[in-house]
Amino acid sequence: MHLSKLPKPIIALACATVLFGTATPLLKILVDGMPPLLLIALLAIGSGAGVLCWRAVSGPRFTTGQPCAGRREKYLLAGTVVVGGFVAPVVQCVALTVTPAATASLLLNFEIVATVLLAFLVFHEPADKKTGLALMLIFAGSILLGWNGESILGFSLGALGIIISGFFWGIDNNCMAHISAYPPGLIALCKVLFGGSVAAVLVIALGEPLPGADLIVLALLTGFFSYGLGLILFIVALRDMGAARAGAIYAAAPFIGCIASLFVFSDPLGSQFWLAVPLFVAGALIVIREQWSQECPKKPGT
Repeated sequence: MHLSKLPKPIIALACATVLFGTATPLLKILVDGMPPLLLIALLAIGSGAGVLCWRAVSGPRFTTGQPCAGRREKYLLAGTVVVGGFVAPVVQCVALTVTPAATASLLLNFEIVATVLLAFLVFHEPADKKTGLALMLIFAGSILLGWNGESILGFSLGALGIIISGFFWGIDNNCMAHISAYPPGLIALCKVLFGGSVAAVLVIALGEPLPGADLIVLALLTGFFSYGLGLILFIVALRDMGAARAGAIYAAAPFIGCIASLFVFSDPLGSQFWLAVPLFVAGALIVIREQWSQECPKKPGT
């Protein structure tokens, strides 16, 4: 299939996947040089700029949605703003301070498990046996990668934090996928304003010191591309494809982050990492194949 013939939601999701995937090694660099709350505030400023640039390009569609938002839509918007705008990124950034970037990237595959399970159990989106097998493989890889037998429940605290952040991202994905009364740009802007404002207030209250100018610029650029433009593209794809399907194809993002991390960092990777990789790869490929075949059915006679 030629690129020009691909459905627009898949193109949007592919771009978002690359932007989110490359963000993980960048976040690792950033959390090693500044407090997590300050990083969230700077990412919010950068992502806000990205959202406003989208506003300049899209025009009135940025703030134009359906005429009336029901109570359910408002609850979903509140959920994605609080969980996706502040809770999930803070948990992820804190966990990254004690977790190698490549390991964290692979563990973020747990977001797929959380997204698809919540979509199936709560929002009653379809899921078949092959998808279930894929989720079991990813879950097994998460257990293997995070296990050390010494800390709480046998998991390293960093790995546990990444897994918990994946669960929160799964909640965020499902909330965004079922919001139709608000346009993508407005949802992204609400998340940016809430998360950035809360983080900024806490940074000021705690008196966090500012890092060097190079790290500030890197944080702003990461926010602009990955959490500004990338977030809007992801919301567009979620609406048209559903949380389960979009979350499945999004499975490529952690591997992009993992590959990038291996080039950027020299963290020692033990046997658990390399044993877990085939489980993550197998699970992700199964899900991507299943959801791709559903999204792009063959034409009769081809």
